[in-house]
Parts: sequence; structure tokens; C-alpha cells
Amino acid sequence: MNATVYPPATRTGVLPVARREIRRVLSRPIYPMLMLALPVFSFALLWAIFHQQVPSELPVAVLDADHSALSRRLVRMIDATRTMRVAYEISNLDQGEDLIRQGKAYALLVVPVNLDRDVRRGTGPKVVCHFNAQFLLPASIIRRDVRAVVGTLSAGIEVRMRESRGESPSAALDHVEPIRVERHTLFNPELSYVTFLLTALLPTMLQIFVLMTAVLAFGSELRDGTAREWIDLSGGGIVRAAVGKLLPHSIHFSLLGLGMLACLFVVVRIPPKGSVPLVVLATVLFVMAVQAVGVLLVTIFMNLRMASSAAAFFSGPAFAFCGITFPTIAMPLLGRAWGALIPLTHYLRLLQEQAIRGATAASSLDEICILAAFAVVLPALSLWRLGVLARDERFWRRA
Repeated sequence: MNATVYPPATRTGVLPVARREIRRVLSRPIYPMLMLALPVFSFALLWAIFHQQVPSELPVAVLDADHSALSRRLVRMIDATRTMRVAYEISNLDQGEDLIRQGKAYALLVVPVNLDRDVRRGTGPKVVCHFNAQFLLPASIIRRDVRAVVGTLSAGIEVRMRESRGESPSAALDHVEPIRVERHTLFNPELSYVTFLLTALLPTMLQIFVLMTAVLAFGSELRDGTAREWIDLSGGGIVRAAVGKLLPHSIHFSLLGLGMLACLFVVVRIPPKGSVPLVVLATVLFVMAVQAVGVLLVTIFMNLRMASSAAAFFSGPAFAFCGITFPTIAMPLLGRAWGALIPLTHYLRLLQEQAIRGATAASSLDEICILAAFAVVLPALSLWRLGVLARDERFWRRA
């Protein structure tokens, strides 16, 4: 195998490789799609989904079997909540069950016969709420607000009854609620799903495109049989070749990540409560760490098709192991170990600490160190092998 011989005027090193990579990016439509069009579209789509911050106007069905002033008041209170809308007033249970099965209603509220009479007698009538817990988010919101509405109505009735027997308003309230819970919401007091989910989903999407672009950039050199040209242009060093190839992508995705932070902090108006410079540093390290995973996958599978499939397997379910929707501490050992091997887990943990909880910079240094370790250790483990693959024609032009 004869190495490509460049004339003396041909310059080699990191910058020539970077310029070559820029030409490759501009000449192939898939790169602008992965690096700009799809990330921006996914960010905009997620913002469009979550911009209301809290789900509202969820349709529910009501079966009012009492038709009293009290039952109508209860229905009006349910309809007046931000999260629920009484979309259907039905006459039997079968209609309500059909609405839930068809997905037209998220819950069925059943007001019993003689509700008003039983309340006056003090026999404790029960308002029944049927909801579909398969949809965890709407079910939890509806359950919470139905309890709040019924509790508020019940407390108001009890206070008025005690006042009619001569008790003072404060004494009546003390009898209704002898032990009270004083709650203090430390973070995300608005209970906004923008703060809860959007801050995690945007980096998740960024991870996917960074990883797939890194796999494509390195895997295509083997697939197209241009790996030796790439290595020789660097001067024969795999480290310089890898740095030159990754440099344009690292700069681009770092800027895209900073744009993502600007959207969260400026457009969405999530006030950063911790160290913004630390979040910026973590974003750059996160991009480099994910790129390092991409290089490792190409080295392991030795062709673009298999490496791309492995990247999809790695990045697709990554969000489930990050501890955002399901606590990491409750996962089995295998789940916790898998989550620890994903750079996204550590970046999201730092982002939550610094942007949401206002933790000290020192408390997030361990996540910075882990991301830096991904960015340094993984290339150290894979670049030598990648250099061997790039110089061996047996690994070129594989499907």
C-alpha cells in the first residue's frame, strides 16, 4: 500500500484537515440536514408542544345523577379549573367508558344520587372519578385537581355548617382542618413542564445529532475509501487527523448548544440560578464527549452502517436512563450503570443543578470531570485502532 505523496507546497496538519472537512460538509446534503435543519426543527417542535407550560383544558366527562344545586356547583368548579374542561355531560356509565376507551375523555366524574341530601345529613357521599392511568401525566393532573376541587367544596360546606351552629369562622376552619400541611415549593413553583421536560429534551435531541454526525464523518471515510487521503493530509498522525475532522463539527454544535441555552434562558425565560459559565463549559464538554462516543462506535464496528445502528441504539433510549422522568436511585444496578455510561446523564444533572436548583459551582465539578473524562479517555482508547482501520484497505468500502 503506497501512501499518497503530496508536493512540497501542500500543507499538512490540523487546519488542512478541517478545511477538507468543511468542504465535505458543504458538498453533501445530509450534513446540513443533521447539523442544522433537523436540530432547529426538533427544537421548534418541542417548544411548540410544551409552550403552554402546564397541560390545560383536558376533556372530561361528567355523569350528574343528582341534578341539585350542589352537584351543578361541583361541575362548574371542575370546569373552571385550568387543567380540565367538562366536554361531555352524559346520562349513563357506558357512555363515559366509551369516551375514555376512544380517547375522547381523560376521566369520568360520577356525582351520586342524593348528593345534596346526604351532605346535609352528614353521611359522607362519595364522588367517584374514573381515569385512565395509562396516560400518566393527564391522570396525575386530573387526580390532583379533582381532589383539590372536592376538598375545597367539602371544606366550604363544613365551615358554613359549623358557622350556622354558632362557631366563629376561625374555629370552624380549625375543626375542619385540625392539622395543616405548610408546603414550600423550592424549585419550579409554577409546576411548569417547560422547566421539567424541555430543559431535558432539548439536550437529548442535541445528543442524537452530534452522535450521528460524528459517526457519519468518520464512518464515511471508511465507506468511501478516502481514509488514507484524510490521514495523509494530516501529516500521517491519527490524532491530528481526528482533531481536524472534529474541529468544524465541535465548533458548530457547541454554538448550537449555546443557542439552545439562550432559548431556555432568554426565550423560555427559565432564570439560571447557578453558574452560567459552568453551564457553558459543560455544554462544550458534552458535545466533545458525545463525539468521542461516536469515534469509539466507528472503531468498534468498523463500518458506517453498523456504527450508525449502534449510535441509534445508544442515543434512542438514553433519556430513559437519565433520571429525569424516573429516579435513578430506584433503577436496578444495570440501569444505573447504563445511565452512568451516557454523557447525557451527567450533562442533564449539571444543567438541573445550575439552571434550576442554583447549586454551588463546586457541587457540579464532579459532572464536569466526568464529561471531560469522556472527551479524553474514549479517544485515547479508540484512536490508535482507528488509525489502523484508516490505513488498511480491507476495512474500506464496506456497506
